[in-house]
Amino acid sequence: MSDFQFLIKYTCMKKIIFTLICSMLVMLTAEAKKEKKAKLMTFTDSYIYAQSGRNTEAKGSALSLTTGMTYSLMNCMNSTSTNDIDLMLYFGKAKGGKTKVFHLFSPDDPTLTINWEKDGGTAPYCKFEGKSDDPDAYFALKNWKKRNATKLQRVTEVDFDAATPESIGAMTVEENYIISDVKIGDIILFEIGPTSRKAGKKGLLKVTAIEDDETKPDKKGNQQYQRFIVTIKIQK
Repeated sequence: MSDFQFLIKYTCMKKIIFTLICSMLVMLTAEAKKEKKAKLMTFTDSYIYAQSGRNTEAKGSALSLTTGMTYSLMNCMNSTSTNDIDLMLYFGKAKGGKTKVFHLFSPDDPTLTINWEKDGGTAPYCKFEGKSDDPDAYFALKNWKKRNATKLQRVTEVDFDAATPESIGAMTVEENYIISDVKIGDIILFEIGPTSRKAGKKGLLKVTAIEDDETKPDKKGNQQYQRFIVTIKIQK
């Protein structure tokens, strides 16, 4: 073999090796991106108060499922955007029920025409008024600039601890925006509404405890003043 032939063969081999290396790098990069996307965010010990805590700055009845943070109605208007709020908590009668129970509900329900009258309106929405010194109801739920319509569904045959981005993504959420008679241990599948910053993301919420408001010992056992402690898993 002449030096010229050897040079040509050597150059071709270098090109082949270079091409193979580039292909492998592309595949590894694609896999890395895939792995990066396939993750869950978990928020442990998030909390949300029933309606008597809705206007208390350090408490609040509004929860962001994408950050695990809780807000009062006033904070929703002053400290964040209302399209960050995905879930609210209410104790009372709703959906035509005859007994008072806990309800987790979306700030909006596109299947309803909501009557916002405080007395006799559509519960639970009409019960989330501003403070008495807010005569124009500026902070009331009805006046939020955006109200996310979060789909909600109670699920039973789900291993919450073993949930993965893939297993959650494969679940279908019904056209439902309120879960009634919520209890400790309940697992709620959710899909974030189209007006949210994280539109379309799915996740699971588990109610791990129901607690009294420690700042109001005289209200012990009064569900309107109680809070849910929850763990949230949501697609990143």
